[in-house]
Amino acid sequence: MAQDLHPDAETLIQGVRLTVKRTTVLDPAGQPHTREIAEVADAVVILPLLDNGDVVLIQNRRFAVNQTLWELPAGTIEAGEVPADCAGRELEEETGYKPATITPLTSFFPTPGFCTEKLHAFLATGLTPTQQSLDPTEAITPHPTPLEQTMNMIRNGEIEDAKSIAAILFYTSFYST
Repeated sequence: MAQDLHPDAETLIQGVRLTVKRTTVLDPAGQPHTREIAEVADAVVILPLLDNGDVVLIQNRRFAVNQTLWELPAGTIEAGEVPADCAGRELEEETGYKPATITPLTSFFPTPGFCTEKLHAFLATGLTPTQQSLDPTEAITPHPTPLEQTMNMIRNGEIEDAKSIAAILFYTSFYST
């Protein structure tokens, strides 16, 4: 779990992957308001780029929304783990590709209105096929997809995952040629 950003807040739920707390915040006029905060460990999202320029998208069964989503590989940073190391580990586990190079792209807060999670986006290149190593609850299928097609999938609403949209658009806006 990430550092405790709200040590004086009341813990409502202590789960395996998140802590929900209640705290009081003051508005600009000094009036108090109750807010809940989800404390979640930071995570990574990886844009895996094959030598031919294809992006390795995944279809990932997401139980919270009861859908299988098109996404980029991603995962939670373990305690004491460096984000770039997490990116390499998660990429190989979820897609069966090992990267030669992991390049930082950007970092962002996906839902800062109520959640502490910060996502670190990486570009992975020099990919060598290995083998997936999924957790028991994961149902993930990798799909090499032309970059232009991923852009069309975003435009058409086929990719609905915010972290994937952010990483792909950031890469195409600032890194791709």
